[in-house]
Amino acid sequence: MDRTSFDLTELTIVLGPPTHLAAQFAEFQARAAAGDIVTEHEWAQHEYAALDALTHREGSVKTHTILETMLSSVLGADVIVLDVDRKWVRAEDGQLYTALSMCSEDIRSRAEVASLSAPAFLEALNTAAVTIAQLDGREWIRWSSRAWTNEGTRESVERAAQLVVHIADAVVGSAPAAADAAQDDAARDDEAIDLATELVQAIGQGREAAGDEGGMISQQLRGLRFVDPLRAEWSNVTADALYVGALDMSLVRHRVSRQDAAGLAFLYLGKQRAEQLKQSGEITPRFRREIIAKTFMTSYALERLAPQVSRELFAFMSTR
Repeated sequence: MDRTSFDLTELTIVLGPPTHLAAQFAEFQARAAAGDIVTEHEWAQHEYAALDALTHREGSVKTHTILETMLSSVLGADVIVLDVDRKWVRAEDGQLYTALSMCSEDIRSRAEVASLSAPAFLEALNTAAVTIAQLDGREWIRWSSRAWTNEGTRESVERAAQLVVHIADAVVGSAPAAADAAQDDAARDDEAIDLATELVQAIGQGREAAGDEGGMISQQLRGLRFVDPLRAEWSNVTADALYVGALDMSLVRHRVSRQDAAGLAFLYLGKQRAEQLKQSGEITPRFRREIIAKTFMTSYALERLAPQVSRELFAFMSTR
């Protein structure tokens, strides 16, 4: 098997200690050092809200988050961040801080993403972060990056194939007629399958997985999305999520009746699979799994990218 290696960059912003909430911060650090559960601590909630503020998108992808505005101002180009990881990190002083990390593959820009690891780029980000830290009442806010090479393996091919099956089984298995469908799935054709309903089901579960980073499917997807062979598919998925994420929901509601709303689920398939579906005289079990998994993954990506559009579109498709 050919193994394709490719370079990635992880860019991370760490939110430093407060200048005015020292008591909350100190208590949080003391309890964390003692091994106490601190996820519901007042300081933890404060930091979760700060991360929300950085990544909140008001509507479609045509609006920008604060995080995107920071990156855009330094890169000198319009930036869209497709996804971020939230984490607690331990800094050089041994204390815990909240952080956001994003991969170079998750940043769409007219500028070269290779510059994300350039010292001049990080220096410019950290210079801007000094002002932001003062405005946010923090001693410091710090950007950093790390580069690594990702390589596909035979194991990643097998895991990607299993992931498609797991997603399809999760969606079809939770449909109302799953027991009956399993008995004669190989004999069913596209007229026997209520495909729109299944795709809406896949969209709903994709949204749930996007908010459950500890779930099995979510962990598998995040572990494989930048590794061949899923890497190429994920590129198509994010492109389709960007297209759906740019929809104006007020226009969608005006142009599409509630009776036809479930048909919007086919937007998640992308042009290639939508054309395959139009030309197919029957839906084989394998193709059915593919379109369910593709819809699920696009929904996952859309929820991470533009949750408001994802939520409103799903609510509209689900009401008939």
